[in-house]
Amino acid sequence: MATEKLKFKMELYATMWDQPPHAEILIDDKSYFKGDITGTEDNPNLIEFEHEFTEGEKGELIIKRSGKTKGQTVINEKGDILKDQLLHIKSIEVDEIDL
Repeated sequence: MATEKLKFKMELYATMWDQPPHAEILIDDKSYFKGDITGTEDNPNLIEFEHEFTEGEKGELIIKRSGKTKGQTVINEKGDILKDQLLHIKSIEVDEIDL
């Protein structure tokens, strides 16, 4: 079967006050990135990789987010969130097509 190599480009950034969020980027069960996301909206973390697909088969892009504990969200007595840890996806491109 024929194969096709696709180039992925992702921009991720964090909102945090204490510890950065952790992310792992996979296609199916193959990991392409694993680490802390410390970028900002104006200067996001850029993650680039290529994955080879077999014609006729589907692949699943997975973003696993971890590193958030109860202590990362601070709430006042009224229930308002004062501080939090968030992971944001700014952009995803596949072969220069912005998704």
